[in-house]
Amino acid sequence: MSDLLTIGEVAERAHVATSAVRYYERKGLLSPDARRSGQRRYRPETLRRLVFIRMLQDAGLTLEEINGILSASSVAEWKSIAGARLKALDQQIADLQQSREVLAAALLCRFDHPATDCSIMGAEIDRRLGQAAVHWRPTPSDRSPQ
Repeated sequence: MSDLLTIGEVAERAHVATSAVRYYERKGLLSPDARRSGQRRYRPETLRRLVFIRMLQDAGLTLEEINGILSASSVAEWKSIAGARLKALDQQIADLQQSREVLAAALLCRFDHPATDCSIMGAEIDRRLGQAAVHWRPTPSDRSPQ
């Protein structure tokens, strides 16, 4: 029993706040192995579980998803949860890549304003408006004052 760790020791070794450990307990992700004089005590193995929880959070999983993985009764169950999150991350990456491409194109514009003076952005605006055949050209009134 002397190898049990306090909440402070667990938090320090896992590089998390003690409040995070308490929060994970409230969410059912962790539980103390014993109490001494009202203080929570944990086995050293709890460190691995705590770090694993943080790894899954860093990977974008919600605490509900993490709880599902930790309590999964089969490999298929936890893989289903992880696979669904992976699919969502792939979509986020695709969306971010598209956002990056728009900003990179805007930076190629040589005129004052990318929305009104740039043929690159104008073509993308037309495409999004469904006017692929329209050749966009700004009028003098569209240009920003010099």
